[in-house]
Amino acid sequence: MTAPGSSAHGGFVGVVCGLKSEAAAVRRAAGDDPRVRIGVSGANADRAEEIAAGFCAAGARGVLSVGVSGGLDPALRPGDLVLGAGVAAPDGAVFESDPALASAGLASAAGPARAGRLFGADDIIDSVAAKAALYADHRALAVDMESHGCARAAARAGVAFLAIRAVADPADRALPPAALGAVASDGSTRVFRTLIAALRDPAQFPALMKLGEDSAAAQRTLTRCLGPMLLRIFTVLSLDRAR
Repeated sequence: MTAPGSSAHGGFVGVVCGLKSEAAAVRRAAGDDPRVRIGVSGANADRAEEIAAGFCAAGARGVLSVGVSGGLDPALRPGDLVLGAGVAAPDGAVFESDPALASAGLASAAGPARAGRLFGADDIIDSVAAKAALYADHRALAVDMESHGCARAAARAGVAFLAIRAVADPADRALPPAALGAVASDGSTRVFRTLIAALRDPAQFPALMKLGEDSAAAQRTLTRCLGPMLLRIFTVLSLDRAR
């Protein structure tokens, strides 16, 4: 009998996403492939660490943090792909990605991709000034709220790790206040709550519409790139397809 969470040949890749929409992009890329297991953290690093630790305990050969991110490098635009060569955490810890997985991601990217450090934030980085400060302090390309939790769990278990991120809001764009409470703990989007917040301040609507366009560009990048990347990652991790 196959152990819970493993493929018939042993092992799998655990993918942690912050949002249900990101998880849906992974599912589109992976289909029903048993070599992929997906968890949704609700954009919470502690929950992401818990999910990743569970994957490692169940026999994961690799852990991926996949989703959209905020740009920190001013050269990055919405939809650009970033592969995290390492992740810096707020407590000063730095977790390096597996070099073979990072090389596989770059080699299979369907379009331009950048490799470099990411910053994992415990709180939303919503202003241009906060993004500029992180870039100056860490030279991180992008910021998200799950990768450091995933990386910490993978490092503790000795499991290969890689973050795959597509830029949504770029470094020169702030997040509108109405969007700050948009993500529920289960990773769904609180659309009604966001709209009510925007109706109280209609001047936010242009920024919300732009954020929606940027996020859609990031989601398209993930959908386009994840399929080829997963196949190359399976090869690196010696995961044969179950029959």
